[in-house]
Amino acid sequence: MAESGYLTIKQVRDRLVAAGYSDSDQTIRRLLADGKLGKEGIDWYRTERGRYRMVSADAVDRLIAQRRQQGE
Repeated sequence: MAESGYLTIKQVRDRLVAAGYSDSDQTIRRLLADGKLGKEGIDWYRTERGRYRMVSADAVDRLIAQRRQQGE
């Protein structure tokens, strides 16, 4: 996990894969753009180059829980 509880796209993908989902980087970015991993800038993702957009680990866990509830 990245410092301060935030994840890079690769770490988000790894967390989803560990939960049984095979989202690509592009799909994860689309989830971000659609607000599925946070709303109004609360959760952001950090790029592999170290920029400051981040996704919180909690946001990924919420997505996984939602998918499990929906049977995806």
